[in-house]
Amino acid sequence: MKQDLKNANFKHTHLEKQIRRLYIIFKEQVDLKKQQRLLDPKQSLQIYTFISSHLRECKLQRDRKAQKNIKLKYKCFCTDFFKDDDTFQSLEQMKQFAKELIGQTLEDEIIENQDIDLILIYIYFLVQIKKVPTQAIYEVIRLSMMQKEQTLKQQAIIRKLKHDALDKFSELVRKNDLVNQKFVFKKVYLYEESLNVLKSNLQTIVKQEKDFYACILTQVIDIDLIVNIGFKLLENIKVLEKQLQLLYKTNPQNNECDTIYNIFHKYIHYNKLRPKLYRRDGQMMLQFLQSSERIIYDPGSCVIQITLLQPRGNVIRYTRTFQKAIGYKDEEIQDQNINRFMPQIIANDHDLYLDNFVERGRINVVRNAVRVILGKTKSQFVVPINTRLRLEASTTEFGATALITPVNFTYGYMMLNEQGQIEELTKNLFDDVFEKYLGVELESVRGLDCLIFIPELAKIWESLFNEHFEKLDKRLECHLILPQLFRQNSKSLQSSRTTVVSKSLLQQNIIRSLENYPQDNVIYQISLHLTSLTTINLRLVILEMPEYKQIQNQKVTSRQLIQLRHRSSQLLNYSTQNDVYTQKADLLTSAKDILFNRDIDECDLEYENAIEEIKMVEDLRNQLAQINMINTAHNQNSSKRLLQSSDNFFEERVIELRQNINISEKSNDLSDSESEFKQRIQEQNLQYNSGSVGSRSSQNNTTALKRQMKDCLSDNRGLNVQTKLFLLSTYILVIVGYFVNYLILYFQFESINQDQNYEQLPFQFSYFYNEFVIAQSYINADDFQFGKLSEVTLEFFVDNIKDIDQTIARLPHINTINNLTMKSRMIIILSQLSKVQRMKEEILYSDFVNNTDQFNTQFEIIQSVQSINYSNDLGIYVLIEELVLIIFLTRYIYLCVKIIQMKTKIFKLFCTFSKEVIQEQFLQFSSLYNQLNNTKFKNHETDEEQFETTMMRQYQKTVTSNMLDKHNKVGKQISYKCTQYFNILKQKQILLRFSSFYLSLFMRLCVPFTSLATLSTVSARYNEKTQFEITNNYLALSYAEQAIILNQTIQQDGIDRQNKTVEVLKSLTTNLAQYQESSNTEIYDILSNSICQLLFKSYQYSYEEYSNLFSFEQCQSYSNLEKGLTFVVQELYSYQFEFLQLLQINNQSIYSYQEFLKNSQTQVQRVYAQYAFLVIIEMLKNKIKTLVTSTLVINSIMLGFASIIMSGALLITMKTIEKVKEQYKQSKQLLTLFPFDRLMENAYVVSFISQDLHFSV
Repeated sequence: MKQDLKNANFKHTHLEKQIRRLYIIFKEQVDLKKQQRLLDPKQSLQIYTFISSHLRECKLQRDRKAQKNIKLKYKCFCTDFFKDDDTFQSLEQMKQFAKELIGQTLEDEIIENQDIDLILIYIYFLVQIKKVPTQAIYEVIRLSMMQKEQTLKQQAIIRKLKHDALDKFSELVRKNDLVNQKFVFKKVYLYEESLNVLKSNLQTIVKQEKDFYACILTQVIDIDLIVNIGFKLLENIKVLEKQLQLLYKTNPQNNECDTIYNIFHKYIHYNKLRPKLYRRDGQMMLQFLQSSERIIYDPGSCVIQITLLQPRGNVIRYTRTFQKAIGYKDEEIQDQNINRFMPQIIANDHDLYLDNFVERGRINVVRNAVRVILGKTKSQFVVPINTRLRLEASTTEFGATALITPVNFTYGYMMLNEQGQIEELTKNLFDDVFEKYLGVELESVRGLDCLIFIPELAKIWESLFNEHFEKLDKRLECHLILPQLFRQNSKSLQSSRTTVVSKSLLQQNIIRSLENYPQDNVIYQISLHLTSLTTINLRLVILEMPEYKQIQNQKVTSRQLIQLRHRSSQLLNYSTQNDVYTQKADLLTSAKDILFNRDIDECDLEYENAIEEIKMVEDLRNQLAQINMINTAHNQNSSKRLLQSSDNFFEERVIELRQNINISEKSNDLSDSESEFKQRIQEQNLQYNSGSVGSRSSQNNTTALKRQMKDCLSDNRGLNVQTKLFLLSTYILVIVGYFVNYLILYFQFESINQDQNYEQLPFQFSYFYNEFVIAQSYINADDFQFGKLSEVTLEFFVDNIKDIDQTIARLPHINTINNLTMKSRMIIILSQLSKVQRMKEEILYSDFVNNTDQFNTQFEIIQSVQSINYSNDLGIYVLIEELVLIIFLTRYIYLCVKIIQMKTKIFKLFCTFSKEVIQEQFLQFSSLYNQLNNTKFKNHETDEEQFETTMMRQYQKTVTSNMLDKHNKVGKQISYKCTQYFNILKQKQILLRFSSFYLSLFMRLCVPFTSLATLSTVSARYNEKTQFEITNNYLALSYAEQAIILNQTIQQDGIDRQNKTVEVLKSLTTNLAQYQESSNTEIYDILSNSICQLLFKSYQYSYEEYSNLFSFEQCQSYSNLEKGLTFVVQELYSYQFEFLQLLQINNQSIYSYQEFLKNSQTQVQRVYAQYAFLVIIEMLKNKIKTLVTSTLVINSIMLGFASIIMSGALLITMKTIEKVKEQYKQSKQLLTLFPFDRLMENAYVVSFISQDLHFSV
């Protein structure tokens, strides 16, 4: 137990743990008491020990820390508890004590050690346990401002504590239903700041207007400078107009905004009427009056914001109306405490109010939506004001904002203390009543007993201060009775005594005068409204007097006199008990008695004259008062009727407004053109009704010209139909041309791709026919599968004879030879070969000759006809497209040049104005600039009437100055940089347009060039393929003829045919040897290197039945095949040449050439060579297909990109033309800186207007 008690004492090293334990103990004890269970004795003893130790040591500890210069709070919290009985009266008191004890312990420790971690714990305690978000917000913001260098962890904790405190604050606002939180009072001084910015912008525009006209009043007009100023000026005018409309929409009833709006349209935007929607009689005003925003934008309201940080209560923001209302200067308001502008009796406790709000969360003051309080002006009078308070809390700001709206200034107000003495009063009440009849200063009125003057109030005064005093709201009809004291006597009395003694004597004199001379008293009929004002230490009563009027010939009643004597006896007794009079005071009292004694010597003529004069003045006043009362009654009746009719009219307008809003939005936003049109109609009607025929005609012409000028300078026309159709047709033609080109390329290349599959069919038929003939001669040889070869060749005819129609479709010129179609011939050849194969018969020489002649004829026809001839059609289409694009570009340049010419005419118009016109405008804007640059305009509210008066004086002053000495002539020449007139070519859109055009043109030209290059390459590959096919066929034909000659009787015709074939083979072999590596590396390798390695490991023939007859091993067994195809063909040619020489030597002999038939190895080499030719032919065919496919894909992509770029270029062209026209429209807008009346006087401008109306793009 002793150890626990010891731990209950706080130690600095374990402060956080001790506080946490203490709070837990309190919480457990409270829970036990709620459950009506017995308290834990151990914990109770701990609590008792802690509390008793605190109470014993509190004063000693605070005195000891005060001696160490540690600034603690003014008193400990415990003084608010245990006053009569040292016990807790309730659970709430016990909980509150625990929270206050923990909080103060933390506060004292923080003040002594300044530990940031302890401060964070304290803020958490305020938010989560004590639940005082106001103090938590204050502490966390203060910590952020005080502790600049923080760790990331501390920054995160501070950020979280800020959000938690603000969340708790929001809950507090919702819980207490603080209605003023829905308003944003900051809008008022933000609106005022916006007005100041608006004035600054207006001044900038006027300065630019002045510089604009100064540029014209030079010997040579600098177009670059004037255009630069003019365009900025036009843009700034538009921005300022939007700003004015926005500010007017925010607060239509602001007089200063309305004045600036009128100045703007009168002096700057003079060619345009102020929109009806933005006028005082517009519907925007009616809408505003129905909204809640009118509360914060009341014309007489002002806003002031104070900070709840340190120094607490200082003014940080305020509006100009607040300064005007209290009469202080800026330096006397900014950063001064708010209590300076309050009555002293309230200001004494205001700091405690703020402390209670921040540190204890007491928000009683801000719960009321509106509170009537009294503020204090610099003249020490009070003013009644309605106050709405709003709390401002954020992560960086903590303060309060007050929306102050003055009450009716015709009302009189007085503030009375509990003794009924006057503490404060308003100026009108002092001037009209107290100073007028008592003849005393303000300080003498303060402290006078008000109940003496109002007997009816004195009767009920004591009953007001009951338990319901805070809710006091009482109305009372009574009289205000005042004696007529002379001012000079009162002043002499005041100067002779101290203030306290003077007030006491003045009070006694007032009482004596009221009692002794009741017939001279002044009586006012007043209506009192009594309200209470409670401070921390005081209870005050505020008297509101809506009206107070003097009653003539009214005497004090006996009841009032009795109440007066009763009150005076109370005051005299009080005065006798408290005042100690000196000898000097007694002398003054006796002097006062003599002064007010009516037993005056008759010989005192000066006194009698003064009395007589005063009576005459009073009689005159009474007569005037009666007249005023009669007039006032009459005016009140008439005003009531007027108010009633105006209220009815206002209600009807509101109902009409709501209906119009639902029916049509257009009625709420009347356009400028409609208002101008109505104005023109009214002007025309007025002219028609008042003028003669001639004058009406001239006026109508002027009106029409003015309308044309407005239409010309506004120029809302877009691109005309002709230009749009031209651009659209150009775009369609180009896109259609691109699409047609794509289709042409696609079908051309697809045709080439398909041709490769069928155009070589005649060569294949010829080769396999010759191969069949040769195979029949060597069918019994073992070196090669000649029998299988003959079967494969026969199968080829059977399988491919169906594709003859496809070949004829592509090569129709080879179809009919010797009256036989190709298909008929192939069928005949197939029947012949089948018969030979089946019947084991020999091929007839005549059949062989006929068949080979037909094949050769086909080869000659194919060689003589060019199959790839599509480039001409493609080139024609490309030429047409580029011609269209050139026409389009020419039209585009023509439009740009025309616009440049019109812009040049605009700039030349500046030289045509008269000197008087420009000087008049220059003087006007110079005067306006000086007027706007005045400090009074910048810092005070602008009054339109006063502004116009000073503007006239400023204009006269400017005219008489020597300002025009430097600007005495309008320039007759213009100077400009070339870039100014040709700035169209500098535009990014135009550069992009030309770059897009040329890029599209380049890509579009690349398509035919690429296609032509591809066709050229395809043609070269096609010719190579044809040459290899012919070489392959003549090689097979020479050996087929040899086989026919050796197997039949040798005839001279056969020898001649053989000789002719060998001659052709010789030339083909020579061409084969001349093949270059640059043509095709792969083919060159086959021609010059080992055939076997390439044919069987790198390449392969697609006809599998044929390719299966060959093997790599057999190929390698022939050494000649390792030397390349060219070498093998040359050897085969040499072999045929030797055979031909042998035939010519042994011509028509019966000699047998069986040794040639027995030499089958030569035939094997030949077969492998022929296989190599077929592989080369297929490689070239695939090469052509790949080239065509890739070119088609590339061209498709290029055409697509070209189409997209050209589409973009055309769209950019349209936008560019619109941009150029917009620049031209902007150039015309420079003329709107001149008044329309002055423009109509200029014949050059009128001529330009007529030209512009006929100019269209």
